[in-house]
Amino acid sequence: MPLSTTEHTHLGIYFSLTRKRMKNIRLRVIAPSGEVKVSAPHRARVEDVLHFIAEKQVWIRQHQQRIQAQIPDTPVPEQDLEHLREPMKQRIAELLPIWEQRMHVRASSFGVRKMKTRWGSCNIRTRKIWLSLALAAKDEDLLEYVLVHELVHLKEAGHNARFYGFMDEYMPDWREKHKRLNPNARIRL
Repeated sequence: MPLSTTEHTHLGIYFSLTRKRMKNIRLRVIAPSGEVKVSAPHRARVEDVLHFIAEKQVWIRQHQQRIQAQIPDTPVPEQDLEHLREPMKQRIAELLPIWEQRMHVRASSFGVRKMKTRWGSCNIRTRKIWLSLALAAKDEDLLEYVLVHELVHLKEAGHNARFYGFMDEYMPDWREKHKRLNPNARIRL
């Protein structure tokens, strides 16, 4: 059977439903829009899909809020930030050795790229740090905050009490910076 996609709303959640060859109903919340996509077997009844949405509604809304909170709120389109890429990389190159020495960690390398849902990321395996080009439009101390945040991941992979303990140790005012960078986000401690 060919794929078929229809649009639906249930419990205030707008979603697209694609029917295809598969065994179970699946759900995705797509960044940066927060769009909900459901895939279901051809044999699944609409009632089954709606029941699935009802069961997952809290998770869907939480995920949409998390995505919305992570989206960089940049007043300047990222294509207009390209000319700031090299100065931003130069500033990171200045900050990185200072923080590596302070924290007793070493990143293998760093890069700057366009990111839709994050300010930065750290590949624990390769020890490479990526920072969002959108940070070029933010205050310099926020760039430093994100850099420290990613370096802390070299000490603790997850966002847990140990991670936040390191953040408190290395950058005691990180919560204020986090709030400025993500005014709608909620920090879970």
